[in-house]
Amino acid sequence: MSDIKSGAFSLELITKIMNELAEAIGMMEPDDPKRASFLEELSALTQLNRSQKSAGDQFIGEHMEELAREMTILKPGDPRRAQIVQEILRLSDPSTEC
Repeated sequence: MSDIKSGAFSLELITKIMNELAEAIGMMEPDDPKRASFLEELSALTQLNRSQKSAGDQFIGEHMEELAREMTILKPGDPRRAQIVQEILRLSDPSTEC
């Protein structure tokens, strides 16, 4: 049961971050140099959101949740956010060993 709650919380955090990114992108000028990195991050989070819905490993889910929490305190465009997204995607890829 707590694994289900944890997964739902992770999805909620990821969705919140995605919404913040989408809002920031919407307020940018089309030629803003930061726009591409924001779009890339949003794309990666969208993929993550899809894969997270099917994640089953409790340890991996908890680690991804910790990373998602860390993302909520970082501003869009912070290089650490991109690192976190890559780490979460690596964790969610069933073909890689953790």
